[in-house]
Amino acid sequence: MPYGTFEVVVHTPGAIAGTYQASGAAWGGTLDPTGVTADVVLADDGTGTTSDACETLTGVSAGALVLADRGTCTFTTKAANAQSAGASGLIVANNVDTQPVTMGGSDPSVTIPAVMISKADGATLKTGIAEGENATVHLTDPPPPMHDGDLDSDVVWHEYGHGLTWRMIGRMSGPMSGAIGEGMSDVLAVIANDDPIVGEYSASNPAGIRTHSYEGYNRTYGDIAEVHLDAEVYGAIGWDLWKQYRDGGLGRPAALADLVDGMNYTPPAPTFEQMRDGILAGLTASGHANRSCMVWNSFAKYGVGVGAHGKAVGKKVVVTESFTKPAGCP
Repeated sequence: MPYGTFEVVVHTPGAIAGTYQASGAAWGGTLDPTGVTADVVLADDGTGTTSDACETLTGVSAGALVLADRGTCTFTTKAANAQSAGASGLIVANNVDTQPVTMGGSDPSVTIPAVMISKADGATLKTGIAEGENATVHLTDPPPPMHDGDLDSDVVWHEYGHGLTWRMIGRMSGPMSGAIGEGMSDVLAVIANDDPIVGEYSASNPAGIRTHSYEGYNRTYGDIAEVHLDAEVYGAIGWDLWKQYRDGGLGRPAALADLVDGMNYTPPAPTFEQMRDGILAGLTASGHANRSCMVWNSFAKYGVGVGAHGKAVGKKVVVTESFTKPAGCP
């Protein structure tokens, strides 16, 4: 659903009272126009140093709405912790200065509703928590105009990409491989449309649905911490590689053929460097090893160079990044 489908209405008198637009979640309880009304409390794991709701929460009054920051762990983990603490709902504040996203993931045990608000709105809500905020989280009535994702080429290519990676590679889930699956799906979209922004039409927003355009993207392998956000790093690698193919006169057929062929040489549940090595192996097997430095250029640019290593440890990812290219690649 597009941003603005849901609202957080703060009733507390004062400067923070008002209506804040929000995005929803692909899991959890549903919200109607009446919604859930309760006091808002900041996520607290008892250490006093974090509000990400990634650990067991304390001090949540029964039925409260928990306000948590995006990042560090999955959305469903935050919601499960809020639910276990007795909350009636979850409000996630974005951690980047872009439009909130629909929160992905899956956990049938989560039954409370959740929405995401912007980083700026999250900061505003936090200023009033000391005095006690009372808010309603509900479905916008009437809802904003919706654009059918079935008519958005980016969405079509993205969803096709999931089928492709699951069939050709397999086990594209979890904190590392799940990010690659999401990112590779975006790569197909940006190559097909020669456009570094994803989902402008379906989101009704020229900035699309990602935190940044893939052109000039500023996060790297060592920054990954959350599946959909981490996917953007792989998407940026793919956009950069496509530009090299395009500018070198190779075109879409060659770029897509090399990326897809690389999946034949990639193990299930891959890491970023295993995806890189799969593409390189495919180039060698097809007689196109002369394109290998383009692959190294793009992967190394985003921290997946020589010696880079990543692994999933439970629900978290541990990464050693490297920006080094082989000696033969200038």
